[in-house]
Amino acid sequence: MRRRLITLVFTTTLLALTLLGVILISVIWTATDSAAHERAEANARVDAAAIGRIVDAGGTVTQSVVDELVRDQASLTVELPDGRVLRAGPFVDGTTYDGVSSSAGVTVTASIRKSFYVQRVAGQGLLVVGISVVALAVAMVVASFYARRLTRPLEDFADAAERIATGDRRPVAQRYGVPELDAVADVLDRGVNSFNDLLESERRATADASHQLRTPLTGLSLRLEEILATDDLEVVRTEATAALGQVERLSGVIDEVVGLNRGQTGDATEVQVDDLVGSQITEWLPAFEAEGRRLHHTGTTGLTVSAVPGAQSQALASLIENSLVHGRGVTTVRTRPAGAWSVIEVGDEGVGVPEELGSRVFERNVSGSRSSGLGLALARTLVVADGGRLELMSARPAVFAMFLPATSGRSSTLLARHAAQQPGQPGGQQENAAEDQAEVAIAVSSAVSASSGKTQRR
Repeated sequence: MRRRLITLVFTTTLLALTLLGVILISVIWTATDSAAHERAEANARVDAAAIGRIVDAGGTVTQSVVDELVRDQASLTVELPDGRVLRAGPFVDGTTYDGVSSSAGVTVTASIRKSFYVQRVAGQGLLVVGISVVALAVAMVVASFYARRLTRPLEDFADAAERIATGDRRPVAQRYGVPELDAVADVLDRGVNSFNDLLESERRATADASHQLRTPLTGLSLRLEEILATDDLEVVRTEATAALGQVERLSGVIDEVVGLNRGQTGDATEVQVDDLVGSQITEWLPAFEAEGRRLHHTGTTGLTVSAVPGAQSQALASLIENSLVHGRGVTTVRTRPAGAWSVIEVGDEGVGVPEELGSRVFERNVSGSRSSGLGLALARTLVVADGGRLELMSARPAVFAMFLPATSGRSSTLLARHAAQQPGQPGGQQENAAEDQAEVAIAVSSAVSASSGKTQRR
């Protein structure tokens, strides 16, 4: 392409200079020809006037007088009244410019050789050609510079497109100082960045789905082992029912995780917290029993939240799995109201979160052991997607809390009952009011402490 650009510039410049040279030489020749005619006529007038004055004065016109009147490159022919013809100057054959003038009966013809002016025009033409050659050389240097400047970005774009096609996700990055080319580079970079974002999203979705599938598959495997190891039909029925529940969860895990990474969330519904926690207790209990540990649910019942059931089941499963893998002793799932929230806390009796993790515990790929570091990050994403929060309430021992928007339940009932209490109530009602007031205070205090940002994060 560079060669084609240089050839195009060379051809265009050569044609332009040729046309300009022809025009210039034509103008020079026309001007020179006109000047030669005028010079010949002027010479004839001047010489005729001079000889006429001599004749008028009664003098004699001799050859020497005519010779003195001859100018450079000109010749004279003088016809006197007495019939004599005198000639002076370089008489040669060839075309001439002639000027004729008469005075006092004297006729003077002044002649200038055309070859003299042709040589002058040829010299000027050579000068024009020389200037044109220099201009052509300068044009080629400039054309070569700009051809290189224009074609190098195109070559870079071609290389970038080839790299992108082979999976290399590096952007063009370089800019060239030409607005149009820089605009193309910007478009390519945006395309590469979009491709990188899409690829990263798909990789994240794959990693998250793999992480979320591992747990229910493990639980399903344990229940199938229980079924194989027993002859009790009631146990088989119970385990098979639980296994079917886990299979149903498996069918929605991939769609939910992939949709979350693509910005697609399900429709929030009113979810019973007891059902949400109970299903996870049932699913995880065999895994805890296999490790010789206990898993149980305590706290307030009858709470409801506005959330996507499958997503919050996965978030709670991540917290329970985190306790199973990193915790010790009894794992307790506690539910309680906290103002406008319904809180699900998961805690155990282990050593807690290592100090070096600090607030990075919810970052992706951050873990205190050799685990993937995806569980807590994904859990927080799922909770936040439903308008909630996931916080580390206590680092030692570790207690994680899911704050989900409450729709109804005991927390709202307690707040309403407390607001309705009036002084002078009967003793039994005052005691109930005091009890409810204390519980509301605890709930509000928990909400404030959870949102204050002073707690450590795992």
